[in-house]
Amino acid sequence: MEVKKTIKCGIVFLTKYKQDLLNQEYNNFQHFLQTGEDLGVYSAHKQQAERFYKTIKEGKEYPVSIRNDLLKIEKKNTKIARYWVRIPVKGKHGGIWVAIKPHEDFPEDFKICESKLYRRNGKFYLNITVEKEVNIELSTENIAVISIDIGEANPIAYTIKFGGELKVGLKGSNVRTIRTHYNNVRKQIGRKKVKHALKVIKKIGHKEKNKVKDILHKATTEIVEMANQLRKQGYNPVIAIGDIKNVRKPRTKGKTRCKQVNRKIHSMPSNQVKHMLQYKALWDGIPVLLVNEAYTSQLCWRCGAFGKANGRRFLCPECGLDYNRDLNASRNILNRSLGYILRDRAVVNQPISPTVYNTPKGDLLAMQGSMGETTHFNGW
Repeated sequence: MEVKKTIKCGIVFLTKYKQDLLNQEYNNFQHFLQTGEDLGVYSAHKQQAERFYKTIKEGKEYPVSIRNDLLKIEKKNTKIARYWVRIPVKGKHGGIWVAIKPHEDFPEDFKICESKLYRRNGKFYLNITVEKEVNIELSTENIAVISIDIGEANPIAYTIKFGGELKVGLKGSNVRTIRTHYNNVRKQIGRKKVKHALKVIKKIGHKEKNKVKDILHKATTEIVEMANQLRKQGYNPVIAIGDIKNVRKPRTKGKTRCKQVNRKIHSMPSNQVKHMLQYKALWDGIPVLLVNEAYTSQLCWRCGAFGKANGRRFLCPECGLDYNRDLNASRNILNRSLGYILRDRAVVNQPISPTVYNTPKGDLLAMQGSMGETTHFNGW
């Protein structure tokens, strides 16, 4: 199957001539979007703008969309940079070659897709989307499953079963602290009636978003690295993710809702976590399985009885299990994913935005009792 990934590149060591050409192209492109007047924009860039930007907000800058057949990348290993890119601009036949510094190396065999050129604080950046062919196969022999529960307090709660071992842990827990801090800061700005409060709040929102995104990128990269380590040990890893679709239920008319809980649920970075895990795992050729997570946080992973939550703890009224609520959900997802795989129901070669597969009731406890009692928290 073909998988895509965006490689972020900084454009470095620009000469004044090339800097002026890029600024001219970029500024004229913004003017064209805002007014429709062409002061000198490369024709393909205008066509891409008319194709993608249907609604333009006044004063907002938009990246220049560069067609895949117009962008060329070469690996030259010069003293300045390892990679060079040719960018088409108005008034320069053949475009200009610029040095780039990517956040990671380009793969050996790849195809360029649509890319974006944008400017931040006077510096230019290029987001290059690349595509490569990956052979993803699911083997039930010597299988290792990493099950993921995506939540609000703990963005990633994972359980790993490989061989006769079982390990559990949590990732990205400091996201909640960051979100709570910035929410309190916004409240203080409102109470103190800070001048230009909306601009300040918007700026704070960007900082919060960037910090949360950085933590999630690191956490999801660690999960995929775990899968790669298992593969080096001779296992066939599979990442099973609890599908979080419909977790944000619409408000029932006439029924009040807690504002604090409503804010936390609707600002959960759940789709970000799922997207990051999917494209990173598929890029490395690791199968991804989406599992219906209905009732996974309410069922006891050990006996299957419905339990209740006490804060972040899950208490089972039948077998007396006292367990972390998010880890309990991840272990239920593990049991359920094993049931899918063993019954040949698994669909692992899924696109970035896969369809939802409902779980039959018979699969809720498909692997009940198959897991051991020993756990190791963050023991990877």
